[in-house]
Amino acid sequence: MKFSEWNYARPDYPKVRKNLNDCKTKMLNAVSYPMFRDAWLDSKKEIDRMLYQEEIIYIRHLCGIDYEQGLEEIEIQNREEPSVYALRDECNGMAAASGYRKELEREFGKQIFVQTDRHKMLQNPESMRLQSEEVALKMQYRGQMANQQRDEETLYQIFRKLIETRCELADSLGYDSYIQLGYDIQGRYDYGISEITDFRRRIRTCITPVVAEIKERGMDFVIPAAIAERSEELIKAVTVMFRDLSYDAGSYIEEITKKELYDLKTRTNKRSNLFTCCMLPCEKLPFMIGNYTGGGMETGYIVHEFGHGFAFYTAARKQPLYELHRSSPAVNEIHSKTMEHFMFPYLEMFVGQHQKEYIRNHLMQQLENLPYRCAIDEFEHLMYDTKLSRVRLCELWADISNKYIPWNRISTEDIHSGKCWPRQTHIVESPFYYIQYDIAQISTYELYLRMKNNSGQAWSDYQNLCSMGGSRSYPELLKIARLSDPFSPNTIEEICHPVIGELYGLL
Repeated sequence: MKFSEWNYARPDYPKVRKNLNDCKTKMLNAVSYPMFRDAWLDSKKEIDRMLYQEEIIYIRHLCGIDYEQGLEEIEIQNREEPSVYALRDECNGMAAASGYRKELEREFGKQIFVQTDRHKMLQNPESMRLQSEEVALKMQYRGQMANQQRDEETLYQIFRKLIETRCELADSLGYDSYIQLGYDIQGRYDYGISEITDFRRRIRTCITPVVAEIKERGMDFVIPAAIAERSEELIKAVTVMFRDLSYDAGSYIEEITKKELYDLKTRTNKRSNLFTCCMLPCEKLPFMIGNYTGGGMETGYIVHEFGHGFAFYTAARKQPLYELHRSSPAVNEIHSKTMEHFMFPYLEMFVGQHQKEYIRNHLMQQLENLPYRCAIDEFEHLMYDTKLSRVRLCELWADISNKYIPWNRISTEDIHSGKCWPRQTHIVESPFYYIQYDIAQISTYELYLRMKNNSGQAWSDYQNLCSMGGSRSYPELLKIARLSDPFSPNTIEEICHPVIGELYGLL
């Protein structure tokens, strides 16, 4: 059945809460591991069924299909979910504290309880209220950004309120600041602020001068047009590519195309420049979204999302729990960004004779993004100060921008009028996420270099990484894929040097 034929039914939230309470009772009264395990798994199935329905309407809303109904349903979800998730976390907390924990870890792995401990930290009535308020503010911000004639003052006031709400949330949970809470929400258990600070420094010293020198040449990086004029034609090229990559990749693309689990068309109410991948529990299938207008570089953005989908699809067939079908963002972005490089041998299908231009643009774009994301990350570490004025926020961004991306000139007028604080949506939607694209990029480059020497080995390592999902810690997953630690001394320099050399060879 095609996705367009799937029915949406609003979850019966009172019934979900009742069923979760029943699961808690069964866990409490269990006299054997099988009884306890089955009740715990039933609580997870209850959440999966709820998320499945919520994801259907969310996808339709993002795509501009059933847009108004989607707005209404998402508002209802924002009100209902905190109490549901509190019960879910209680079930998981009972499992973590039970005498059956070791048996559960033997069957499902230790990583599941790392996630449980994180959710446990985010529980109390006041934090639930503030989390609901945060989601509502994100929806308001999203609506303003989608408005072609948006009010800059309104946008800023939403942004300011969001900062204040997050600071209140951190305070309600006993944190000294929102920064550490943001790290915990992102699941950063294996590296912290000091590692990220040093990572940014090394990107600034290694990459910023290279990009600045290339930009000083004043070269025109002409964007090649795509062969496919329409999204249907692009999907045919993506299908050929995935069929050729491996049997598993072919099976994946067959199911995706048969059920039409993608939407690449532009339409009214669909957010412009939207490229994302949604995950559907129960069905264990992804849904890819893009705005395809025929640009050559857009083909890579779409392959990026199909890479996310392949990783989820692969892990969902190996890992027993929905929570383990994805990993941390620093790993998830390896999945998608590496797929962009597996695309290189197939570029003739996507951009015809402009393969050199595509690769040059792709490498330049990735290098340029490294210091830009570091600048955004440093800004995020400073913006959660409720005493900062709008002009001071802009001054901070101008100073940081000049340090990492000096080619991005910000006028004094824009600073003093309060117009130049960054509009990067990740700051609003998922705090402290953005730098993880950079962390993943280093591993992606390493796989790319391996790919050029031994494509079969690179694919094997890549697929092993995908299949593990989030079942292991970040260091363990790097080892499984035979990847270096991006935070180790000289890793960035050693991996980036040959990529920079390739780019210079294409200039």
